[in-house]
Amino acid sequence: MNIDQYILSGIIESYVLGLASPEERAEFEAMCSAYPEIRKARDDFERSLENYFISSASSIKPAPGIKEKIFSQINAESSATQKQDSPAKVYPLQPVKTGWWRTLAVAAVLLLLFSTIMNYYFFTQYRKFSNKYEELASSQIQMASANQVLQTKLQDYESAMNMMKDPAMAIIKMNSVPTSPSPNSLATVYWDTRNKDVYLLANNLPATVTEKQYQLWAIVDGKPVDAGVVDIKEGLSFVKMKNIPRAQAFAITLEKKGGSSVPEGAMYVLGKVTG
Repeated sequence: MNIDQYILSGIIESYVLGLASPEERAEFEAMCSAYPEIRKARDDFERSLENYFISSASSIKPAPGIKEKIFSQINAESSATQKQDSPAKVYPLQPVKTGWWRTLAVAAVLLLLFSTIMNYYFFTQYRKFSNKYEELASSQIQMASANQVLQTKLQDYESAMNMMKDPAMAIIKMNSVPTSPSPNSLATVYWDTRNKDVYLLANNLPATVTEKQYQLWAIVDGKPVDAGVVDIKEGLSFVKMKNIPRAQAFAITLEKKGGSSVPEGAMYVLGKVTG
């Protein structure tokens, strides 16, 4: 748990001001017992709150002239009494109530402080939910992008399957040769007998490294003819290669990136054209 984030979450203010739910109070008290930093933050806030109230109350002074008005009123009443012929009556002086304004001022300060704390609390909650919303929106965008990629792949696979089922496609299976670096290598050439387009399906070929590419060769009258290069990633790869008018066989070698004019790398698979 990130203690600093927990302290800044507003739970301390909610607990001290009595705004926390019973579950939040129980959790907070457990956290205070487990983490001295949280307990110190709580004590510091309580102390600062107490000092604020004391300093605010002591700094409030009576309105100017209140004392003079009180004594002027007393003297006026005393003079009026002395002018009467009857013996002067003694009236007990009532204590002047001057504490109401202080109570009102303290209440106003408390209300202002409470409002400030609540504004801070709601602001932090807004920021927290805003961040969560942005994360959710970003996640939805990523999911939409991934879904688009998946849809594209499904369309490619569907198109490839339709081509494979076309009766005009000649299918040349290329199995691993004895000297292949990968004995389980397997690939298939789909050769359109109408327009002579060639498609390569990498059933099982190791993924290529950065500086290497697989190169497809058409064996024509015993000589290799370049049929294009391809990068093989994980999983099936169905790629359109170069147009080949005629051939007796097809083979795949691993060459430098960009391909070679003649085979130089190791041969992985070879397959003869039948029919």
